[in-house]
Amino acid sequence: MPSKEFLNRKGSIWERTSFEGKTFPELRREMDDRVMAELKDYPDVRWEPGKAGDISGKWVYPANPTGTLLYYVHGGGFTLGSSGIPMPFLMELSHRLGVTCFSADYRLAPENTFPAAPNDAFAGYKGLLEMGYEPEKIVLCGESAGATLVLDIGLMCREQGTPAPRGIIALSPVTDASAPAEGVVLEGLDSSDEVIKMYAPGYAPTHPLISPALGDLEGFPPVFLSAGGSEVLMKDALIFAQTAAKAGVDVRLHIGKDMIHTYPLDLWDYPEAMTAFEEIELFIRQLVS
Repeated sequence: MPSKEFLNRKGSIWERTSFEGKTFPELRREMDDRVMAELKDYPDVRWEPGKAGDISGKWVYPANPTGTLLYYVHGGGFTLGSSGIPMPFLMELSHRLGVTCFSADYRLAPENTFPAAPNDAFAGYKGLLEMGYEPEKIVLCGESAGATLVLDIGLMCREQGTPAPRGIIALSPVTDASAPAEGVVLEGLDSSDEVIKMYAPGYAPTHPLISPALGDLEGFPPVFLSAGGSEVLMKDALIFAQTAAKAGVDVRLHIGKDMIHTYPLDLWDYPEAMTAFEEIELFIRQLVS
């Protein structure tokens, strides 16, 4: 049984947004403005807009940095979202761990279809390397579509001979778009099958950068996977975990009983989300200790 806090939650930024009658650009601006207006202040953490290479986004700086960098790629079904969406999550991680964070923006569908998003996500990672950040001190993280994209970066590093990051955190990713999907990821949004058609027209859903569980995972970095027990994408987390384990990857799976899509980002709203957040915090500590 979920906690009373979960049952009485105010709802994530996605749950509190009305999508009807709004264009994609309008929705992106509205959601970014709202989350940034509600952002908690920290005396030991600051943020500012900036870039990693040619990729724009938001930087989070702790007062006492440890040298570890968290590169975050936001979700939103490859059509919505922004670098602002994960900022409450990143500010708290930076406060607790002293990690510097970069939250990336990337080109979104339907204006820019596949492979624009993985190319931009990878370009941001390469931009960090060019800035002098060492790959063994970089941890990737993303939620939903962004979780798929950080898994893509792991595949693209191998394919292009780029040094891989220290680890990857994927919260509710799409990992096998060819598997039958039942239901919607979030109320008010299209089904995952319809999103993939909009995101990658003309491409087979078995393409490894659309379905990273179908890629070559040999030598893949350690991965922390999270999914809600009641969400349609739980199966994708299970598929990737099983495939990665068979390839010898250090993979950890956290399934939140009765929980919803990307619930760890709701860390302040109910104890199940804070528990998942602290599992992520522990994973980062173990990676960089």
